[in-house]
Amino acid sequence: MAVQRTAGNAVAAARVQRVTDEERDKANARRERWAKRDIERGGTQPATSFTTHQTPFGPYNERPGRGGAPYISSNREQYPGTQGDDRYVREEESQFTGLIPALDAEHFHLLVEALKGGRLSEEEIEGLSDEQCRAAAMIMGVASAEAVREPGAIKHIRSALRRQANPYHEAPEFLNDYPQARIGGAQHEKRVRSGRTRRATPEVETILDASSSSDESTSNRRR
Repeated sequence: MAVQRTAGNAVAAARVQRVTDEERDKANARRERWAKRDIERGGTQPATSFTTHQTPFGPYNERPGRGGAPYISSNREQYPGTQGDDRYVREEESQFTGLIPALDAEHFHLLVEALKGGRLSEEEIEGLSDEQCRAAAMIMGVASAEAVREPGAIKHIRSALRRQANPYHEAPEFLNDYPQARIGGAQHEKRVRSGRTRRATPEVETILDASSSSDESTSNRRR
């Protein structure tokens, strides 16, 4: 498997030079359209006090946070015997842990469907461990928080999660597909719009790989 992952990364590295300025411009325009549509539809509204939300995978908690975006959490009472984490990907001593690595490739399509407001069957959920259910529920909560912080982010996040459904797409690559998930990434979109930074190839591809506008209307009806 290590050889296969290396091969996958080599392919990704070989594609770095392929993104064009035209593709970057297209990605920028697309991302701005998502934000505009989200704002026009009222966007994702944060809870004004501590609130527990239910997902197909289990609950997560939301409370008002600093900077306008809510703080998302879960606990062992809600998921007995689990450890849990609060970041998409956490890097510690060169080892990646956190929510994204907790899930297997086949789980990400379920997560994307849930983020679109789709119904999941009990049989589909049964394939996840308690730790994976907690991670999936937390990702749904964090995705909602990201959408509060940056309107339109939900489509970008879903596309990044779809890429994780490829078993050769490693967990740390999520940080390249969705740079806002990095520590200090909250200002990324603003830097792009101001012209201070350019979107790198993985992010451009992730945005351009996002689903059609018909999918957007489903997501917004859910909200």
